[in-house]
Amino acid sequence: MIRTATAILLLAALTGCSSTGQPGGSAQKAVKFELTASLISPIDITLDWSGTPADVTSTIVEFATEPEGRYTILDFLPAGEHTYKHPDLMPKTPFYYRVTPVLGPASATVDVRLPAATTFRAGTTDAASRGSVKAAAGTPTNVTAKSLPDNGIRVTWTDNATDEEGYLLEIKPHDKAEYRVAGFIDPDSTFTELSTVPEERNATYRVRAFYRGQASNLAHQTTGTGTP
Repeated sequence: MIRTATAILLLAALTGCSSTGQPGGSAQKAVKFELTASLISPIDITLDWSGTPADVTSTIVEFATEPEGRYTILDFLPAGEHTYKHPDLMPKTPFYYRVTPVLGPASATVDVRLPAATTFRAGTTDAASRGSVKAAAGTPTNVTAKSLPDNGIRVTWTDNATDEEGYLLEIKPHDKAEYRVAGFIDPDSTFTELSTVPEERNATYRVRAFYRGQASNLAHQTTGTGTP
């Protein structure tokens, strides 16, 4: 389990599910995203938001063309980013946006150095994997990264969660300070494969069992006619 019964009771009010994320089942402090959408040209919209919860690991940015429509994920952004540009849109079309915090436990990390025909295993220096620190419920374990031909990588893990909305493959290139989401994997999965780009061949990998926190308000703009 990565969510508590208290959080599940909030399903009707939230996009996805919330979580206490704290020992003892105490409720997560409610901190809500406040989202605005600005039409900066007839076919370009910029989003800005505030109120990012302290325990957010990344932010999902989504849009639809109807307020109750099917939302499409535009991007997973690092928690420290608070703006997004949606460019070159269809003219004379309504766009609805929301941003949602990503929550959930991450695995121990795996350091990958390609090219190398070998298997890399998760280290033991992470808080989640040290014997003196108990990993959060649902944390992926037994993480390995195996090199594949043509600079490919196969990442495997043990699925310990029962209510995750999916898994995120997160990568931090050796010269970067933050992780970024490199892959979205279906619930109940135990592996993923990717063809690496150069910055992913000397990097640290981890897997996160994730669920959604409380979504922002809906922000709306309708594009104009013509080109900028």
